[in-house]
Amino acid sequence: MTTAEVPQTFSVLVDVLSGTTFAFLPAIVCWSTFRVFGGSPVLGLILGLMLVNGALPNAYSVADPSSGVVPIYLFGFIPIVGYQGSILPAFVAGWLGSKLEKKLRKTVPTTFDFMVTPFLVLLIMLLLSLVVIGPILHGVENNLLSAMEVALHLPFGIGGLIIGFFWSIITLTGVHHISNMLEISLLANTGFNPMNAILCMCGFSSSGVCLAIALKAKKKEVRVIGPSATASALLGIGEPALFGVLLRYNIKPFILSCCVNGVAGMIAMIIGLQGTGNGITTIPGILLYIYSPHQLIMYIILAAVTFISAFVLAWIFVVPKEVMEE
Repeated sequence: MTTAEVPQTFSVLVDVLSGTTFAFLPAIVCWSTFRVFGGSPVLGLILGLMLVNGALPNAYSVADPSSGVVPIYLFGFIPIVGYQGSILPAFVAGWLGSKLEKKLRKTVPTTFDFMVTPFLVLLIMLLLSLVVIGPILHGVENNLLSAMEVALHLPFGIGGLIIGFFWSIITLTGVHHISNMLEISLLANTGFNPMNAILCMCGFSSSGVCLAIALKAKKKEVRVIGPSATASALLGIGEPALFGVLLRYNIKPFILSCCVNGVAGMIAMIIGLQGTGNGITTIPGILLYIYSPHQLIMYIILAAVTFISAFVLAWIFVVPKEVMEE
């Protein structure tokens, strides 16, 4: 069956089921940040929804040169885009917003507080997020793109080591969309995409660590969440494993995953793994390597070694003590 034969209604339902959380991830982050730092969670939720409002250019589309979507430029030079899939900008906005709200609660007269404070918090933080935080991260994205282009040309697979190690960290900042531009450029110039192999190994590494923690844990909720998060990571959606297991209790599982990512990325560069497309990773990513028996076999072997290595190392060294408590 081809994608054209799949009923449109079914495709839409699957997309809604799997994509809603990630489409509105900044709203969830803002809500949680406001709550943790003593602000009003509902203000955080509204602010987060503003950051992914459909009136703003979609971040994923802007990162794809073929989409034709470009940022809105304020004063002709300040780029404004949505925050789809971003973590760090939403966290910073939530943290500053909660501090601002608590300050205003003490300053604004009680009579006007219920109306004036929420309005000022949302107005000020929306402007700061779009005009200050956004452009700063846009500059980070451009520098990151240049750094990745340079890294891919380093000898002995060093570029794969660097990109592989830092990729999960880059994902946390929300500026990982920029890789689309580099991958599309590589495909246009050479017909192949070595970046994809590095990103695929990141998925296998995080899923291996996640599964080890889930199977060894005694805490019931981890044993429930872990296997489904592992399955998601193996299908190319790594956020459930990243935020639900690897970073939930301490940072050691995350650091181990980054280290395995780096080694696997270096090996991928040394053996010359490169896909014929972008946008899909881990198990679905196999489709990008079937053009060559050698590439396909190397991909499967490296993926298996990466997954097993991450699983074994996590099982022995980094299972958090918290998950071992019933």
